[in-house]
Amino acid sequence: MKKTRSVKESTALADQAARDRIRDDLDTTLVVEAAAGTGKTSALIGRILSGIVSGRVSLAKTVAVTFTEFASGELKLRLRSEIERARQQTDNSRRQSPF
Repeated sequence: MKKTRSVKESTALADQAARDRIRDDLDTTLVVEAAAGTGKTSALIGRILSGIVSGRVSLAKTVAVTFTEFASGELKLRLRSEIERARQQTDNSRRQSPF
């Protein structure tokens, strides 16, 4: 049986290296400029979450600036959801560990 790949699996983003840097290069201050709908909010959430998970960032000392109240509400809800998802993954992996 032939396995088909999803669009997500087969299409690499042209700017994936930049997205990875935004998420992982926590020692550098970055300015991200991009058109609407290109993933800036997702990139910011990934960066904040990466800092929290690594222990290098305290959520209580984190500030994210947006241009509209709608955007700040969206950011808050999505960040809360991603933090909860990461917490649940950590809890599940601890339960599955034989040690």
